[in-house]
Amino acid sequence: MNSKILVKTYKYDNSLHYAWVSERIIENEEYILLKSAPPRRLFHFSRNEIYEFDDYSLEFISKTKGYTINVDIKSTSKEFYCNICDKPKIENNTVTLIDLDIDLIIDQNYNAYYVDEDEFEINKVKYKYPPEIINSVNEMKRYLMDIYTNKQFPFDGFFNEFINNIQK
Repeated sequence: MNSKILVKTYKYDNSLHYAWVSERIIENEEYILLKSAPPRRLFHFSRNEIYEFDDYSLEFISKTKGYTINVDIKSTSKEFYCNICDKPKIENNTVTLIDLDIDLIIDQNYNAYYVDEDEFEINKVKYKYPPEIINSVNEMKRYLMDIYTNKQFPFDGFFNEFINNIQK
């Protein structure tokens, strides 16, 4: 099952936003779980930058709902970065997504908060988001906070085994 996967994220106008390469460790009908090892690189096309990270990460990509979860794994802590997006398209070891701006951050102290809501307000006008996209984003905000607060999959301990193996 382990194979390289290219993940490409676009903005709503189809401009390439960012991309990275990861290793697939699980794939089923519901999700894909990827792992990135250092030095991991994120190509951020919107900023014309390449970011390099010296830690591991897991990337959970829902196949059925519009979100991804990136888990940044430090030696003694972890942070979650949940991206609201459209459902992925998967073809030939490439996953493509459309980023819908708003992200849920769960910091190393387990505080959960949304960022980039201002970017969403700007982009919904700039890109003329249709009402169904706006409604979908608002529903996903509620959904992500609910599954985190209620410790539902994948916030039910699903990541722990993978994180523990990496932190050894």
